[in-house]
Amino acid sequence: MQVNIQHTVFAVLAAVVVSVLLAALIGPPNQSEAALIERGDADQVVIGKDDDNLDNPKIQPPGTAANQSLNNTDVLSSGAGNDVLIGLLGSDVMRGSEGRDILVGGTEQFVAPNSDVIFGGEDNDTNVWAPGDGSDAFLGQKGSRDAQVFGVIDRDANNVPTLSEPVPGFPKGVPTAEVTGSPGFCTLERIGKQNSLGYDFLVRFFVRSNGALAVTIRLEDTEQVFCTSEAGGEITFANLTRDNPKFVEVSRGEVRDLNADVRRIIR
Repeated sequence: MQVNIQHTVFAVLAAVVVSVLLAALIGPPNQSEAALIERGDADQVVIGKDDDNLDNPKIQPPGTAANQSLNNTDVLSSGAGNDVLIGLLGSDVMRGSEGRDILVGGTEQFVAPNSDVIFGGEDNDTNVWAPGDGSDAFLGQKGSRDAQVFGVIDRDANNVPTLSEPVPGFPKGVPTAEVTGSPGFCTLERIGKQNSLGYDFLVRFFVRSNGALAVTIRLEDTEQVFCTSEAGGEITFANLTRDNPKFVEVSRGEVRDLNADVRRIIR
C-alpha cells in the first residue's frame, strides 16, 4: 500500500520513544514511570501505573495552574517472551516485541483521554478492546495472524483485567473477554491505497441498542478481526487478507482453528 509520510514518521518516532524510555529504566519503576510488573525476556505481565497526572507532585508542581501531566498516559514495552501488556487509563503507547503478545489498551470505562496507539511487534499478536475504551490504532506489524478482538473484558474491583489460569505459551494466564454478550457490533471499511491516513482498515463499533457509532479502530498490518454479530449472541470474524473481507459468524471451535490465542481469550 502507499504509505503516508506523516503517518510513517509518527510510527517510527513513537517506536523510538518507546525504546529510549524503556531502555532508561533501571531497577524498580519510580513514581512517575509506567509500572513494569516483571522485567526481562521471559513471559511477563506489564501494567500501566496511571500516575502521570495532576495528583503526582513530581509532575505537577504545587501552585501550578496549567496541567503538566499526560493524564494517566503510560509508555509500555515488552521483552522477547509471550507477554501481556495492560494500559488501564490514559492514552497509552504500547509496544510488543518478540513473542506472541496480548495487548489491552484499557480498560478505561469511558474516562477520557482514552485513545491508545498499540504496536504488535515481531510475532502473532492480539489487541483486545472493550466497550468504554476509546478510538485506538493497532499496528500488528510482522506477524501473519495479528488479531483485533472486541469484547467485554473481565476485570476486578480496581478495574484491572483479570487473567485466566496458565495456558500454553502464557504461564501467568491471559485476559479473558465475553464476545457473544458484547453490547455492540462491528463494521469494516478498507481505506484504500490512495489515502492520507496510511492505515489499511477502519473497524467501527456501533451500540446495538440505539445504532450509534461509538468508536473507530484503525488497523495496519493486521490480518484478523473478531467481534459480535449485529443481532448479538454470536462471534463474527473477518479475514483481512482477502480481497473483499466481510464479517461472518463463526463457532468457538472455528475460532480455535483460526487463532488459538484468541480462543483462549474469548470465554
